[in-house]
Amino acid sequence: MRRRIFWGVLVAAIVALLIGLTAGAVIRQQQISANRAELARQAAVTANLVSAEVGPAIRSAERGAVTAVLRQIRLIGGYDYLEVAVVNGAGINPIVNDPVLLPEFRVGSIERSAVRTLDIEGTPVFATTRTVDVGEIRLLVAIGRAEPLLMSGAFTRPLAVGLIVGVLMALAVSALVSRRLGTRLAGLEEAAVNLADGDFAARAPVEGNDGVSELSSTFNYMASSLQQAQRRERDFLMSVGHDLRTPLTTIRGYAEALDAGVIEPTEFPRVADVLHRQTDRLSRLVEDLMLLARLEAREFTMRPEPVLLDAHIDELATEHRLRAEKLGVAFDAHIQPVGSMYIDPDRVAQILGNLVDNALRYTPERGSVVLTMTGSNSNVTFEVADTGPGIEEEDIPRVFERLYVAQRYRPVRPEGSGLGLSIVKELVDAMGGEVAVTSRPGHGTKVAVTLPAAPAA
Repeated sequence: MRRRIFWGVLVAAIVALLIGLTAGAVIRQQQISANRAELARQAAVTANLVSAEVGPAIRSAERGAVTAVLRQIRLIGGYDYLEVAVVNGAGINPIVNDPVLLPEFRVGSIERSAVRTLDIEGTPVFATTRTVDVGEIRLLVAIGRAEPLLMSGAFTRPLAVGLIVGVLMALAVSALVSRRLGTRLAGLEEAAVNLADGDFAARAPVEGNDGVSELSSTFNYMASSLQQAQRRERDFLMSVGHDLRTPLTTIRGYAEALDAGVIEPTEFPRVADVLHRQTDRLSRLVEDLMLLARLEAREFTMRPEPVLLDAHIDELATEHRLRAEKLGVAFDAHIQPVGSMYIDPDRVAQILGNLVDNALRYTPERGSVVLTMTGSNSNVTFEVADTGPGIEEEDIPRVFERLYVAQRYRPVRPEGSGLGLSIVKELVDAMGGEVAVTSRPGHGTKVAVTLPAAPAA
C-alpha cells in the first residue's frame, strides 16, 4: 500500500512537472515573440525620430552633430546599440564610428526588417533594422538590446524552480503520509487476520478522524458484533445441550431401571407417561432447531393460497382451547370475519401455534389466554395476550433472541424449547409482516403480529 501511494504520487508529480515545463516553454516562446514584436515597433518609432532629428545634420554634413543626436535618442530609447547608415547603390555606408550591428546586415536583407539574434562579443543581442528616407537620402536605422524588453526568464525560471520544489515536497509528503497510512493499515490488517483466525477480541487501532479511522471503527463494530454473536451461539449450544441432557437423563434412567427389573409392573403406566412426555419434549426441541435453521438460512418456501382466514383461525383456536383446558387455563378467541385472504395457512398456523404455546406455558393455572384477530382481506393482525408473570422492560428488546426468554425465566416455566418466539420473528419477517411485544411484570404479556396478504402468483 505504501509503495503504491508513493509511486502514485511520484507519477502524478512527474506528470505535473512535465505539464508545467511544457507550459513554461510555451509561455517563454510567447514572451520571445512579444519581445521581437515590441523591438520591431520601437525600431519603427526610432526610425521616424531619426528622420526628424538627424535629417538636418546629415544634409549639413555635420557628423559630430549626428553622433550627438543619435546618442541622445539611444539614451531615451534605452537601447544598447543604435546605429545609422546611408544606403546607396554601393552598399551600406555607416555614419557612426565602429558599428557592430550594421556589418551583420546585407543590402538584400534590410527590407525584411526581421528581428534577429546576433552574437556580439559572446553576448546574444536582439537586433532589427528600419529604412527611412530623408529627402533624397535613404537611411538604415539599426537598434539592438542585449536584454529583451520583456524578460522571458523572469517567469519561466521561477516556474521551473517552483515546480521542482513542489515535486520534491509532494514526494516528501507522500512518503510521510504513506508511511503513517501504511502503519495504520498494517494494524487494521493484523486485526483482520487475527479475527479470521478466530480471535474475536481483535480490534484495529483508531487514530485521527479520517477515512481510515472510520474504516477501523467500522471494523471494530463488526468484530464486536461477531464476538457477541459467537457468545450467543456458545450460550445457545450450552442451553440446547442442557435441554437435551435433561430428558435424555430421565429416559436413560428409566431404561436402566426397566432393564434391571426394579420397576414394578404397576408402575409401567406412569413410567410410560414420563417417557412419552420426555420424548415429546426431545422431538419438539429437535423439530424447532431444524425449523429455525431453515428459516435463518431462508431454505423454506411459502405456499400462499386463498384462505377463509376466520374459519381457519377458528379451527386452530378450538385445538388450543382443548390444550388449555388440560392445563387449567381459560382460553378465549375473538375472531373478526375478514373473508378470503391470499396467504400461507401453514405458516399462519405455525406463528399462532408458537404464540399460543408460549402464552400457555407461562400462564399459571386459573389464568387466561386471549387470541384476537382483526383486519381485512389485505392485511390481518393477531394478538395473543396472557395473564402470566410478564417480562421486564429491559428484556423486551431481546425476547426474539434464541433461548433468551427460556433462560431468563426458566424458574417460572422450565418446559419448552425456548425457540418459539425466534421462529415467530423469522416467519413474520419472511412474510413481510411486523411483530411487537408489550408487557408489564405481574400483568401479563401481549404479542401482536401484523401480516399482509401475499402477492398474487
